Amino acid sequence: MKTVAMIPVLLGSTRIPDKNLIYVDGYPMAHYVVNACREAGCFDEIYINSEHDEIEALAKWLGVKFFRRDPGAGGSRCIMKSKSRQCESTRCQTHDHFLATFMKAIGPDVLVQVHTTSPLLRPATIRAFAERIQQGGEDSLFSVEERHTETLHDGKPLNFSLSHKTPTQSLPPVQSISWALSAWRVPSFIASYDRNNPGENGPTFCGRVGYFPLDSIEALDADTWNDLYLIDAALQQRRLGLYPGQFKWSPAVTGIEHELEALIARDGVTLFEAGGANTRLSNLDEIRRRMGPAPWIYLLVWSGHDQSAMVCQPPGEGARKHCHVTHDEWWVVLEGTFEWRLADGSVVVGRPNDLVYLPRGTVHSIVCTSENAGIRLANGARFMEHVYVS
Repeated sequence: MKTVAMIPVLLGSTRIPDKNLIYVDGYPMAHYVVNACREAGCFDEIYINSEHDEIEALAKWLGVKFFRRDPGAGGSRCIMKSKSRQCESTRCQTHDHFLATFMKAIGPDVLVQVHTTSPLLRPATIRAFAERIQQGGEDSLFSVEERHTETLHDGKPLNFSLSHKTPTQSLPPVQSISWALSAWRVPSFIASYDRNNPGENGPTFCGRVGYFPLDSIEALDADTWNDLYLIDAALQQRRLGLYPGQFKWSPAVTGIEHELEALIARDGVTLFEAGGANTRLSNLDEIRRRMGPAPWIYLLVWSGHDQSAMVCQPPGEGARKHCHVTHDEWWVVLEGTFEWRLADGSVVVGRPNDLVYLPRGTVHSIVCTSENAGIRLANGARFMEHVYVS
């Protein structure tokens, strides 16, 4: 049984202009779905389907096959006709047209369509979806997002009663089709398409129709800028292996701050210099001479996620007891000696040219212990939260 993955990619989107070319967490969205399809290990061939030269170059870069779509056959000037729609030389929104053209040209037994706008799909999910349609229980299969929530249509309850409150988790889920994944047994689709009987379901929803649940993260679809914002954030968290729930508030917390100038002032550093941040070339010795005697802080990098600063403090001063729960932090000692005093009672002593690293969640205080002022290069995240504890 020949099973093919087909990834449609057009340009000219209106809500998010050229969204298929936008870098999302550092890569175009097609990168994520192509890699997921490849890692799923269940396809004989993987194609990108488009009419655009730029997308052909993208397919070549991604290492998959390219099917050049005729702009008049499900493309930007489609003139095709099916039960679903008759196009009139407009950008086709009906995938029946380009699906039929692709199926007849490539000849798979099963076609799985994977949308670039769902870059959070996992390989295991794609593999399970493909195996489901291969088993032959359905002719057409669609991913759905299930939600246990009180749902209305035209102001009328769909899955709950107005007479009593049902716990949300006990409600029957409502399902909304997510076009992240869709699949067809090709003979069934083509038979429905070619018959073109207006009274018959299809060709999209042809024959026996099945539904495949996705979790709410994988179902995220980049239709709007808000969607893209959520997708970019989720991809970053997944790439970094950062998931919520590891750390919790406790009564020992005395405050949480993230404004660097204000919190460092409470550590006794009132001279705050940010004007030189993000300079292409900075000289640390020159900064030392210009800033003068302790205490002071000089921002070197303050961009995107990143923060790097020189912190100069006199003996006995440093940073109050705290931790960071979203980012690690590291320092390079430039002058003097500092102690990082940890909650477990251990002490890390840093001297010039030493690098000290603490993972997120490590409760620590910092004290300058040398006879003269010390300078440390502090590196972490911009607006990194400081969780102060007693």
